[in-house]
Amino acid sequence: MRSVTVAFATFQESIRQPAFYALLVIGVMLLLFSYVLPTFQLDTGEVKFVRDIGLGTFSLCILLLGIFSASNLITTEIENKTAMTVMSKPLRRHEFVLGKYMGIGLALAFLGLFLTVVFLAVIVGKVAGGDIVYRKVQPYQAILPEITVVFPGLFLGFLQALILVAVSVALSIRLPMILNVSISFALFILANISGPLVDYLAREHSIFTATARYIFYVLPNLRSAVEVNSAIGLGRFVPASFVAWAAVYSLLYIAAALSFAVFLFQDKELG
Repeated sequence: MRSVTVAFATFQESIRQPAFYALLVIGVMLLLFSYVLPTFQLDTGEVKFVRDIGLGTFSLCILLLGIFSASNLITTEIENKTAMTVMSKPLRRHEFVLGKYMGIGLALAFLGLFLTVVFLAVIVGKVAGGDIVYRKVQPYQAILPEITVVFPGLFLGFLQALILVAVSVALSIRLPMILNVSISFALFILANISGPLVDYLAREHSIFTATARYIFYVLPNLRSAVEVNSAIGLGRFVPASFVAWAAVYSLLYIAAALSFAVFLFQDKELG
């Protein structure tokens, strides 16, 4: 219950940040831009363009909000001694960490909900209205498949952000904001390229293959989200079993990252 109280307060702080409204405006503008901008492709080309832009915008916006919120809110509370005041109440340290994480997660879900509504509206408009140049009207029966195909990508994009937020929460306990943000983005890039890098080194029989493979297993595996978005962009449905396994993996990694965060926070000097 005490974690829920911290989570609600953190959620309110997160959505009051200028970054929340900036990312909301930018995200909505990019989604609307994907509708207005013609790609001069017939039939499914226009919808594919909207799907690609929409999934990328959704993932990037909630990822940015998550990293900045975790880096800013938690680090600021520790540096300003606010955390010490909070901990003077009957609140355990693990409840503080979990509450902060849940609050940031709620803020991501709130932003994601707004972007999802706009994204789906753009898809409906594009499919129902047809090509923006040629105005070839599509039957309404075509709308439902185009909407349902993007949900796995949205879900996995949300899980990807939650994983990186959990890592950023752990980093924020020991590192200043700028360094936390920099490392979080570096981890995001490395996590996306580590898979292809291991494959390349293995083909070249490099001496660094074992090291790269070790790094690959330690870092979060975000490659699946990229591959899923590519498949969805082509209009392919993602199997529910794949999404389920990705969700299990994400929850396990989040649990490990938060456990590490609690471990770091146990002996953190707040005074």
